[in-house]
Amino acid sequence: MIMSDCARRIAVFSDAHGNYEALKSVLADMDGQNVDDVVCLGDTIGYGPDPEQCARLVRERGIDMVLGNHEQGLLGDYFLSWFNPQARDMLLKTRALLSDDSLRWLTSRPKSLERCGCRFVHGCPPSDVRMYIYKCHGRMEEVFASFDEPVCFVGHTHELWHYEWDGGEAERHALEGTAVLSGETRHIINVGAVGQPRDGNPNAKYVIYEPHTRRLVVRFVPYDIEKTVLRIKDRGFPAVYGKRLGSN
Repeated sequence: MIMSDCARRIAVFSDAHGNYEALKSVLADMDGQNVDDVVCLGDTIGYGPDPEQCARLVRERGIDMVLGNHEQGLLGDYFLSWFNPQARDMLLKTRALLSDDSLRWLTSRPKSLERCGCRFVHGCPPSDVRMYIYKCHGRMEEVFASFDEPVCFVGHTHELWHYEWDGGEAERHALEGTAVLSGETRHIINVGAVGQPRDGNPNAKYVIYEPHTRRLVVRFVPYDIEKTVLRIKDRGFPAVYGKRLGSN
């Protein structure tokens, strides 16, 4: 149920991954879109060269954020063991670049949030930090039954997808441009990535959702990719994290 006093336009973004240039550009774009609430789906750090700057920016803007698997990986060896060796090494380097205050804040985020008839989680509802939504294709009925809200927003895959469930079989649709979500079905929205795209489009992505009208808009935001690539090189981080950004 949507409360009458909930936000008119909610911006939702995920997976900035230490890419300060992309995050700055996305937040600047949001400032021109008349949004009145913002939620971050986690993985603000990891892979990218500026984790401290990204964490500070999200925190200073007062943005509510859920725990991502990369924030969870900062909690210790048990959680680090779930990452492949290269990603594990990157998280150790990331942790060394974070202030104590940022480390405490990042690792104390909740695993899920609920507001305005929506659920927000990094991986898979109801509150799984690590599970990729695409790995649940054979059991989407079970996934939808695990939470009550009509709409759930997820990140983690770095891709844009719309999962729709009518109580029978779930369907997956491509997500681009503007759509109006049916009030007769339930929805999981995979919001793409701000700072580490994996969908062939180098722009930073986020979505804007209007709970009262169920209108969903995907925003594609250009930013200075080469500046981030140079920062990755300057840090001595693996070149693959720059190549993934789609630089020339």
